[in-house]
Amino acid sequence: MDIKSSILVVDDDQYLLSAIGQTLMLNGYRADLQASPLTALELAKSNSYMAVIADIRMPAMDGMQLLAEIGKVDRDLPMIMITGHGDVALAVQAIRTGAYDFLEKPVDEEVLLASLQRAVEKRRLVLENRKLQEDLARQSRQSFFRGMVGCHPLMHRLYDVVEMAAKEADPVLLSGETGTGKELVAQAIHQIGSPKGTFVGVNMAALPAEMVESELFGHERGAFTGAIATKVGKFEFAKEGTLFLDEICSLPLPVQAKLLRVLEERSFCRLGSNTQLPLQARIISATNKNLEDEIAAGRFRQDLFYRLNVLSIDIPPLRKRKDDIPLLVEYFRQEYCRERHQSVPPFTVQQLEKICAQDWPGNIRELRNHVRRACIFGDAPEEQSTAAEAVTPEPDGQSLQPLKDYIERHEKEYIIQVLCKHGGKVGLTHQVLGLSRKGLYDKINKYSIDLETCKDRQE
Repeated sequence: MDIKSSILVVDDDQYLLSAIGQTLMLNGYRADLQASPLTALELAKSNSYMAVIADIRMPAMDGMQLLAEIGKVDRDLPMIMITGHGDVALAVQAIRTGAYDFLEKPVDEEVLLASLQRAVEKRRLVLENRKLQEDLARQSRQSFFRGMVGCHPLMHRLYDVVEMAAKEADPVLLSGETGTGKELVAQAIHQIGSPKGTFVGVNMAALPAEMVESELFGHERGAFTGAIATKVGKFEFAKEGTLFLDEICSLPLPVQAKLLRVLEERSFCRLGSNTQLPLQARIISATNKNLEDEIAAGRFRQDLFYRLNVLSIDIPPLRKRKDDIPLLVEYFRQEYCRERHQSVPPFTVQQLEKICAQDWPGNIRELRNHVRRACIFGDAPEEQSTAAEAVTPEPDGQSLQPLKDYIERHEKEYIIQVLCKHGGKVGLTHQVLGLSRKGLYDKINKYSIDLETCKDRQE
């Protein structure tokens, strides 16, 4: 029991007041004993109590009046009413009015402690969620930090660096592990520095090598086989906004040389054209690798690195700011509720403790997917793990199979399960699974999943 759990006890019966106080203190509580309900009310206004225990019959102000007045101070403060045998109907009325519980005299010590333990746990959860709500409100102080959730000193330092970088026009290089939120940081820099322009993001790793140059520079009709129409490239499309080049280390070496020239001359040509077009956009690039190691391995140009690395920002992994995990969990829960127009109860303290104990190598992206799965299936995270263990057979000599086959079988089952949950709607399912729409369609084709069947089996 937490010795700091303070309980306010109010009763004009000095014997009962003393007996309850002794019971609480022997069981690890700190008891504030008051014979006067008026004095108790003033104390409730200036102190942080975990619960109130009060007699329903007292002079000057009875328990019902005290309940109403304390509710004005803090409607979430649980109040346990003590009543005589003849006051049971009044006690039931108190419950309907907002009391947490009522106990009949003579008060049974074990019943009192059990009720109080439940009330304190409820109060602790309320206070934790209230703190999360307050932290979220402070976190949303500026719209350009939307989505960047965290109050850890590392995050405050990141906010300051982002604001300073946004005031400059020089290229910015973002470094951080997969899932740390590099694109959110890039968007924040854009919102502060050039909110009227367009934010254009390109994932270099997702583009085939032969398409990278056309995607960035654009092309004229007939520039190469298959170029049946003029295409505006990302350099041109971004205009005076921001061009975000994610996974910059995946850029082929020949294109790296051309990007270097664009940055040096601040101009470019579409493929198949000699007309110079001005580069007006700010360049922000990002990598989850150590570019100096890539340079040493001959996979990245050193001169391009110097051009991109004028302003450098390192984004901390989630394991270095675990204090932010409860805040992120609440943020993602609320996000899910808004998107689905559903009500999902907050995570309990015990659930949050188990989530915080993990390292989350996939960082914020992995945590977000975990929270959304818990919201979808309505299960506590530990219950999901238990259920998974219950249906997973122990491997034996006859049931062993290649790891790839095992993973694919369970991946297919899970994709079907989520598709059925959302009536076969790919647009919702790919977001829940953390896949791109194309990525989900690829898996649907790979596993020959029938979307019509998923619609018929909607849960």
